[in-house]
Amino acid sequence: MIDPKSIERLKAQTDIVDIVGHYLPLKKSGANFVCVCPFHDDKNPSMSVSPSRGIFHCFSCKAGGDAIKFVMDYEKLSYPEAVEKIAGLQNFTLNYVRGGEPAKENKHILENANAFYRSLLYKTPAAVEYLYSRGITDELIDKFELGFAPESAQTIRLLQNEQIEPKEALEVGIVKQNENGIYASFINRITFPIYTHAGRLVGFGGRTISGNPAKYVNSPQSAVFDKSTLFYGYHLAKREIFTKNQIIITEGYMDVIMLHKAGFNNVVAVLGTALTTKHLPLLKRGEISVILCFDGDDAGINAATKSALLLAQNEIDGSVVIIEGGADPADMVVAGKIEYLRQIFESGTEIGEFYIRHLASGFDLSRPVQKQKALEAIQAFTASLKPVVANSYAPLVAKILKIAEGSFRLSRGSNSAARQGYGGTEQNAQGYETQNFRANSGRKDPLEIQILKTMIENESLKKFILENLKPDYFARHRAVYEAIAAGADANDPSVREIIFEKYEAFKNEEEILQNLKFFKTRFYKNLYKKYSASQISLEEKQPILKKINEILKELKK
Repeated sequence: MIDPKSIERLKAQTDIVDIVGHYLPLKKSGANFVCVCPFHDDKNPSMSVSPSRGIFHCFSCKAGGDAIKFVMDYEKLSYPEAVEKIAGLQNFTLNYVRGGEPAKENKHILENANAFYRSLLYKTPAAVEYLYSRGITDELIDKFELGFAPESAQTIRLLQNEQIEPKEALEVGIVKQNENGIYASFINRITFPIYTHAGRLVGFGGRTISGNPAKYVNSPQSAVFDKSTLFYGYHLAKREIFTKNQIIITEGYMDVIMLHKAGFNNVVAVLGTALTTKHLPLLKRGEISVILCFDGDDAGINAATKSALLLAQNEIDGSVVIIEGGADPADMVVAGKIEYLRQIFESGTEIGEFYIRHLASGFDLSRPVQKQKALEAIQAFTASLKPVVANSYAPLVAKILKIAEGSFRLSRGSNSAARQGYGGTEQNAQGYETQNFRANSGRKDPLEIQILKTMIENESLKKFILENLKPDYFARHRAVYEAIAAGADANDPSVREIIFEKYEAFKNEEEILQNLKFFKTRFYKNLYKKYSASQISLEEKQPILKKINEILKELKK
């Protein structure tokens, strides 16, 4: 894990303007900076960045927080991943601890190997000619950092020159070991560096150009490389994935590269034959739909089937696209069939339907017993789905099996249970909205804002204000006053909005007292008007008005 002290040092030296400015163009506005908010469909600059407070805030969608929160939201990263990203942007070396002990120094073994392989690519005509023949341009070579791994001895010499111990090299998978000793994991292969979704290099893929029967190989399983968790190209596709709320998953490196060339920048590839449960956390980040585009051969269809089942059972929306004739996406781009690809991506078969049709295809539906077995296989699948989803396939199943739609059931849950589940969900949603709803109190009140800003910026004056001001005195910002009084900080959107207001905080108790007098006078005058106009009896009204008058006279002294 990252040493907490190291994170605090990183925070202390991080300028949020540099971090946000790395992703978005910023414009100076007084003491702050403004920009178009990336977290909603913003047409005018709604987001402000405060260098003095180290926070950002969108006045429209209420997104906000510190530099780490910005990177988390923008890059869709976890907290540790965002910390590592910021450290990388600033060339800051993080310290790691394991069981309370400092972890070993990161010697950037894979990064050095990648730089070495990249430097050799254009010195290897056969590798460059192969890439050009597949339609890959110099621009794509640079974007995907393609390289060439030479003979094993050259990689071993690089590691020795960098003073990398064999054990360290084995730990990150850049070398392997057999009875004859240490040797490079990639020999005479075009290299495809593989990054995590957070942009950390963890391994390579390699394509032979020397006729090796193993056409493609990946880095071996290691402390840093687990192919069942990774997507090739995800770090480059991530922004487009969350812009379109869609990810296209293919089988190979070439498919990714060529589809990016064709403008499909939300494309990634699995590093094995199919999706695994370890891929699900990435696919569940945000409400994204999945398009499975595997090869049209038997292996590709098998992978698509397994992947469709996994997605359906984990409530991930998606579709399956199989290219006719057994071609792969890269071939289609080379053939110039980009519009065809666009059309099939838009008209894929929904994952549940794809899987149901696959199940039915394994039976002779002209025979009654086989038809019954097909139905049972389909029911076993739909029983693993939510009732509404399962029951939605009833017309499809009836059509495929040529049976009456009311003659079978696809869901274990009853309709009444489904209705109860919906009612509960609706009630919870209404409760959530009510709990989080804050009424718009109209125009801003400068004096209230000054008092609130003082409470945020000065803890001792906050205590003084709490002792002298009741929540009732706040006509427009009472909810914010109560939130700050309860300890809310810049993580609360309403508090952030006060921080970004241009009104100055009070500097001392004397200034506060002068303004509190006006504050209270305003409150009691409004209260007097309220009771004067009320419908209560004169007998009840008079003592209240008399009391309010006495308070107002006292305030005038």
